[in-house]
Amino acid sequence: MSKPAAHPTTPLTVAAIAAVVALLALGAGSASAARPGAPCGAATDSTYLGTAFAVARQISAGESAGAEVTRAVQTIEADQTLANAVAGDDLPVVRSEVHALVFNHEHIVRLRVLRDGRVLDDLGGPLVLAPVSGPLSVNGRVVGTFVMSIQDDSGYQKLAERLVGAHVVVRYQGQTVLSDVAVGSEPLPQRGAVVIANVSYLVASFSVPRFPAGELDVSLLLAAPPSALADHSCAQVSAGVLAEVAQRVYGEAITSPWWVGGALAALARTTTLASAVAAGDDAGAAQIVTSMFAAGGFEGLDVVVDGRVIAGAGGEVPLVAPVTRPLVNASGAVVGEAVFAVETAAGYADLAHAFTGAQVLVRAGGDQLAGSIAGPPTLPSSGLVTYQGVRYAVASFAAAEFPNVPARVYVLTPA
Repeated sequence: MSKPAAHPTTPLTVAAIAAVVALLALGAGSASAARPGAPCGAATDSTYLGTAFAVARQISAGESAGAEVTRAVQTIEADQTLANAVAGDDLPVVRSEVHALVFNHEHIVRLRVLRDGRVLDDLGGPLVLAPVSGPLSVNGRVVGTFVMSIQDDSGYQKLAERLVGAHVVVRYQGQTVLSDVAVGSEPLPQRGAVVIANVSYLVASFSVPRFPAGELDVSLLLAAPPSALADHSCAQVSAGVLAEVAQRVYGEAITSPWWVGGALAALARTTTLASAVAAGDDAGAAQIVTSMFAAGGFEGLDVVVDGRVIAGAGGEVPLVAPVTRPLVNASGAVVGEAVFAVETAAGYADLAHAFTGAQVLVRAGGDQLAGSIAGPPTLPSSGLVTYQGVRYAVASFAAAEFPNVPARVYVLTPA
């Protein structure tokens, strides 16, 4: 998962949303036949696994057809220096351009350039997923081709771990090439259960294209859910899984280097801000905060001393996931706090909706800050609700609106 430098909103096409909903419907399996309020019972494991599996598949699909892939392909296709070098068989320039493209922050992890089927250059990691091909043209004439990818196996593993809570095993031609759990050499079921080191897991597997050809087998292992979950409806089980995913996405806006790394680095570099705060120079602190905000990396930034905001910038639209860091002067003394946010409520709701396929609403103090639907006036923290003729299962978790207002994120799935 990656985040654009400024606003993290991920626009969704109707087709993309439909794909997620279809995956969730398939994943739930027999659970779809259960009555909305009836206990899930024997279908609990399949519902739990199927819902999480659908999210994991959506993450994988986004690495071969998402906006980031489109941007990377367009960048390569537009590189006329590369195309001209391919046309002229200028291998040093081809190598230079391939190196620049792989390390140009487009998140390309592997790039292979070919002319008439002959590899001119190939740079990147050895275990790469989801290859995408394209032409290299000069004045409308195709002079070569490329194969690239934005995701390697370890990158997908980390995403699935962080967002789905799943262990990931990647195999090629029956051999394990990546695993974060000791599965040994025994085959894993396509769908079912397995015990590893006395721990029970639910397992679901799928295949993904391997760079540059062939397939990798990916198995997801989830700890079996607690038996008490069987007393909940299948819709509530599914909603709970998706709320956990949405909560992990929320946590990324607080802890992930992709989100907060730039903001934290900017604060670490700005020694003058702590000096101004320590000197009681509110006007100077305000000027520094304004400059930092203009430089990017923040959606909102406040400086707080003894509970009083002495400087601030941004926050014109609702923000979520505030982060607090102490401001320390040259002597090591804490002189105040920086409170910032890098995520808008709308951006978060869109992103959580993209990963889960569920309706995601963010509310604070009775006001809706953002949401994929308007939703009913009031929502239970958990349970069933009807809105515009649709019965939904609701799951939720506590959040915060910038700078420090209690909020709640609600995840609604059709029951």
